[in-house]
Amino acid sequence: MRRYLDTQDAGELKKLLGELHPSVIAEAMEAFSTFEVNAMLALVDARRRADLFSFLPFEQQLDVAALMEEGPLAELVTVLSHDERVDLLSEMPEERKEAVLRKLAQKEREDIRKLDRYDEGTIGAIMTSDYASLPRGVTAREALEQLRREAPDAETIYYAYVLDEERRLVGVVSLKQLILAKPDAVVGDFMRKPVISVFTRDPEETAVRELAKADLLALPVHDREGKMVGIVTHDDLADVAEEASTEDFHRMAAAPGLSTLAMRDATIPQVLLKRLPWLLLLVFINIFSGAGIAYFEDTIEAVVALVFFLPLLIDSGGNAGSQAATLMVRALATGDVRMRDWFSLLRREVGISLVMGVVMGCAVALVATFRAPEVIMIVSMTMTLTVLTGSLIGMLLPFILTKLKLDPATASAPLITSLADICGVLIYFSIATWWLGLGG
Repeated sequence: MRRYLDTQDAGELKKLLGELHPSVIAEAMEAFSTFEVNAMLALVDARRRADLFSFLPFEQQLDVAALMEEGPLAELVTVLSHDERVDLLSEMPEERKEAVLRKLAQKEREDIRKLDRYDEGTIGAIMTSDYASLPRGVTAREALEQLRREAPDAETIYYAYVLDEERRLVGVVSLKQLILAKPDAVVGDFMRKPVISVFTRDPEETAVRELAKADLLALPVHDREGKMVGIVTHDDLADVAEEASTEDFHRMAAAPGLSTLAMRDATIPQVLLKRLPWLLLLVFINIFSGAGIAYFEDTIEAVVALVFFLPLLIDSGGNAGSQAATLMVRALATGDVRMRDWFSLLRREVGISLVMGVVMGCAVALVATFRAPEVIMIVSMTMTLTVLTGSLIGMLLPFILTKLKLDPATASAPLITSLADICGVLIYFSIATWWLGLGG
């Protein structure tokens, strides 16, 4: 591609752009300037241009669209899938967006405005109105003829949705069913019902769960009146699932918002703004650990060997808490666990963490046997209690945040570790003070 551009060999470049898969070309285009990408896209026809454009990273799409004149951009928007063109136009300046809309057919404008009214994060915002529909009274032969006519404009024809006169969903037929059915068989007689569906105002994650549970390629979408208005496809929901997982990982690393940045291209100030605030907050939270240590200075002076085991004990509590939080956040995100399950999970976690604490307490007792035999019981009891406490904090905090309508992924590993550290310090030196008779 670089060689053809440098030699201005438009014929060979156009041939290359037409031969390879759009995803391969788009990945290569990431290495070129916006001007060069725009020039390459201008070489191919509208349909191929839309295929290549849709595989570009969204930020690059916006840059390329900003270079295009309104006429070519309107032509591109017309060919793009309905959900992709809405995403593109919604990020444009209002004046340019309106200028492009004025160049579109009225039907296209109405469709874009209809899809654009749904809130970000809802199924309506990611659905497409490019779907195949059939009346229930047609035969298999007539249905195949209709799908053949609709195929160029439909997102997928693997499913055809059977609608009544008011566009309410009454059933669904697959392309395989239509091909295998007798030509004169009526669609209404062999369609599948009831149909798994979602609503426009539902969160995106609802569609992800339903699609995975039913193992489908697409889900039909209803509006509040029960009329079918679009579909969400597996590829769009795969993007949603990836974004949600990435955001959860970033939150659990105490770096929320990093999913909106491309790490390769992000500037140092951008990364700092995302990572530093939580770490600063945790600095002040960790002051309580220092205050706890200072409060027990007399105990530490009496048995200096206690300091040797301090990092080992409080880190174990933090590690157990982070482990429990990670498992619980993921279970809540996938729907494997519900809010009503918290008490039964709490009881189970107590048993599990006690066993882990006792085993780890025996391990630390073995270390104390060689290092400081006089504190064997102190470190053993502390290990058991800190693992129990850290695990319960890690398990309960995601439920508490969910109850408060906050993202449970905010129960991040650094936050759990800080809370477990504070509790670990207080538990350790309180047990030491009591066991050694240093209180009062």
